[in-house]
Amino acid sequence: MEQPREMNLFDLCAAIGRSIGRGIKGLCHLFGNMLQLTIRQWWIVLIVVSLAVAAALYISRKENRVYEVNGVVMLNGVAKDVVARDYKALGKSNDAFAQQNLASMLQLDYSQIAGCSYFETYDLIDFLADGVVDIIDYDIEVPYDTMSVHMPDMLALQFRTKQPNNVALMQEAILNYLNTRDNIRAPYEQFRADLQREAQFHHDQLEKLDSLTSVFYFSSQTSAQVKLDRKHEELLVGTRAMKLFLEDIQDEMKVLRTTDARLAYASAPVAIVSPFVLENKAINGPFKCVVILVILGWVLGVALAALVENRKQIGRWLTRK
Repeated sequence: MEQPREMNLFDLCAAIGRSIGRGIKGLCHLFGNMLQLTIRQWWIVLIVVSLAVAAALYISRKENRVYEVNGVVMLNGVAKDVVARDYKALGKSNDAFAQQNLASMLQLDYSQIAGCSYFETYDLIDFLADGVVDIIDYDIEVPYDTMSVHMPDMLALQFRTKQPNNVALMQEAILNYLNTRDNIRAPYEQFRADLQREAQFHHDQLEKLDSLTSVFYFSSQTSAQVKLDRKHEELLVGTRAMKLFLEDIQDEMKVLRTTDARLAYASAPVAIVSPFVLENKAINGPFKCVVILVILGWVLGVALAALVENRKQIGRWLTRK
């Protein structure tokens, strides 16, 4: 009995290559058959494609175009997951309940929030761990590992709207909604108090170092000194040197700048860093919709043409016992 031969890496690669080749050949054969069917039944395919173009133009009409809106916020004391959960809740609102629909949650009229949807959040990534944001992870591809830092106190917010002129109104309403939530505001109060205390501490330390430097500067003498040690019958000659606290002052000023900057953004639990900005291109723009629906229309038209061309065989198969 012949023993089966073990497959090595070369054989595996060759088998994969042959499979890919057969797949490409099959796709080319299918595409050729679809072209032949398109030419034979051109009138059916043309009708379906024309309807698809009309649908694309209707979907992408000006008043129905959907735009993405993006902004970045600073989180003061509150956990990122808490803000993300409450923000995404806007996209899960239910119009059947008075207190859980988008209009009541944002305290706006239905006409002002019409066409607003897809409320999502994304992490900001710091690859160099230097406190500077490098990218916004819109594709949610950056893992939580030691190679990158997901900014814990910043969050990118996104939503979609059909009303470009209401972006500023939506920004104000969203911030008001988040900043009045009890689970977001409670940790903020303690965070701001601690941050103010920290900033005041560094201000006081800087003033003390500056005063100490001034005292040493005006009271110390740096002239050469001669001193007679009668006990050992020695003559000591030296110079009094003065050391200022410049390095300590500079270090303290760096910390103070960071603390003051952080305090400036702590005006609310969720503070806007980068205002909401409307993307220039609509998600359902005319060109994009026409291209997608023409392809889908062609495929659907070819499938319909195949049914018409083979209607007799299909009828016999359906009636066969």
